Amino acid sequence: MLKIKFPFLLLLLTWSCIDTKIDSVDNEYLYNTDEIIFVVQMDMNEGKSFDDIKTFSEFYTNTIDTTEPNSLGWGFYESGDKVILIERYRDGNAMMQHGINISEAGILEEQFIMFNEHFSINKIDVYGNATDELKEFLEPFGLPIYFHEALARFSR
Repeated sequence: MLKIKFPFLLLLLTWSCIDTKIDSVDNEYLYNTDEIIFVVQMDMNEGKSFDDIKTFSEFYTNTIDTTEPNSLGWGFYESGDKVILIERYRDGNAMMQHGINISEAGILEEQFIMFNEHFSINKIDVYGNATDELKEFLEPFGLPIYFHEALARFSR
């Protein structure tokens, strides 16, 4: 009797997991259709060694991780003589909150001053469906920002 029950139980359990997986794909909460990705191309400022850049990048990444829960990802990458920063946000509102945080009187104002001591921003490519509100918010920063609408994608 045990030999018959075990395969039946295993089949039931497997079907239950497959069924749940199939059903959950239809639930929109599993996918983030509003994610915004910033790819920032930067130069390292004169007088900063590679070790200075690496140490500061680790510090800044950890700071964003602990202060901005709606930042999905944050990473500095070396690219020859440039540094690429990839910022992922839950949505445009999360990115705007980051902008508020690094602005004058924001909770990350001092850290952003340090950021500017280490890097010069050359260009920012924004991937995702940025709202007009986000575009207007970014305009006063005076940075070279290029928006790229999504044709097809998914984000979890």
